[in-house]
Amino acid sequence: MYQTDWLLRQIEQMGDVIRRLIAALREHRPEDAIQLSREAVRELLDDDSGVIESLSGDGLVALFSAGGALDTFRAHMLAELLVARAEAHVMRGETERGAAERERARVLLQAVLPMVEGTEAERVRELLGWIEG
Repeated sequence: MYQTDWLLRQIEQMGDVIRRLIAALREHRPEDAIQLSREAVRELLDDDSGVIESLSGDGLVALFSAGGALDTFRAHMLAELLVARAEAHVMRGETERGAAERERARVLLQAVLPMVEGTEAERVRELLGWIEG
C-alpha cells in the first residue's frame, strides 16, 4: 500500500512539472524549461540533479539499475525530461547539447521498452520515433 501511494504521488508530481515544462517550451521560454527540468530531476532522484549531468545514457541505465533491475518508472520519467530539455537547448541554439540530451534519452528508452507494456510501451515507442525520426 505504501509503495502504491508513493508511486502515485511521484506520478502526480512529475506530471505537474512536465506540464509546466511543456508550457514553457510552447511559450518559447527555454531557460525556464531547463530550470524546471532540473527541479523535476531533483524530485525524481530525491537528490541534486548534478549527478545525472555527468553520466552517459549507459551510465544512467546503470544508475537506475542499482540493485539488479532497471527502475523503469524513473528511467522513463528521466527520458521524458531529457527529451524536453533537448528541445529547450535547440531553442537556445545549442544543437549539439540538444542532440546529446536526445541520445541519453534514447538509450534510457531503449532499455525501458522491453520491460513495459500497454500505454507506457506506446509512449516509449512514440518518444523513440520522435528522437530517431
